Amino acid sequence: MTTGHRIMVLYFAVLAFFHFSLQVSAQPPINAASLQVAQQVENAFSEVVNHAKPAVVVITNKQTAPEAPAMQDMPEEFYRFFGIPRFRDQWGKQDGPRGGRRKPVPAGKGSGVLFSAEGYLVTNYHVIDNHAFLEVKTSDGTVYDNEKDQDAVKVVGIDKETDLAVLQLGGGKKKDFPFLEFADSDQLRVGQWTIAIGAPFNFDYSVTIGCVSQKGRYDTGMSTYENYIQTDASINPGNSGGPLLNISGQIIGINQFIYTGGMSRGSIGL
Repeated sequence: MTTGHRIMVLYFAVLAFFHFSLQVSAQPPINAASLQVAQQVENAFSEVVNHAKPAVVVITNKQTAPEAPAMQDMPEEFYRFFGIPRFRDQWGKQDGPRGGRRKPVPAGKGSGVLFSAEGYLVTNYHVIDNHAFLEVKTSDGTVYDNEKDQDAVKVVGIDKETDLAVLQLGGGKKKDFPFLEFADSDQLRVGQWTIAIGAPFNFDYSVTIGCVSQKGRYDTGMSTYENYIQTDASINPGNSGGPLLNISGQIIGINQFIYTGGMSRGSIGL
């Protein structure tokens, strides 16, 4: 047998081997009915997110950095001796050698959810605690900043004991904000789906999915009045104040805190 014939025989032998292997190893087709059910569940989650996202907001807490202690403690004669100018703010208070009020800088970020067409939203109190100004961004990119317009974001009420705060956007002038409804959390069952939307680690409008791991949790030491829903949907810094939703897109809770392990700041599913 010539070399050419040997190569051809070897070639056809290899083809026959792979053809046989493919026939043996090929997986049976996926059951169409089962796949359709999974796709329906997938579509349901997407629809809930698309419905809920416009009502979720990202909140930036802007705080004014305190003047350095060394400068605060300097007597008035120090500034006069060295000719360092002292300026007065809008309240007539002297405000340091560089003049003017210190510019507020972002000190923290959290989430919130609108529950009224008039622009009322709920978030965690710790998201807005010690703020000088608040900036709230909606999903369409609109920014409400009460540093620029004092009516843009108003703190309507706070409850430190439950770590909740209610804000209003736009001073009540806009009457068509997208919003979500609250579900009856007493009807919540362990094992039901949960969906969280927020801004973890500055990743705005991140979506995580899990279930109700347990409800009625207390003795966590996080607030005075405790009746927490536990979920394994990933919750991280920045999710605070954002909504926990059921599969119908209703608010079942406001995400408040997580447990972490060791030095980690990230979610471990609690």
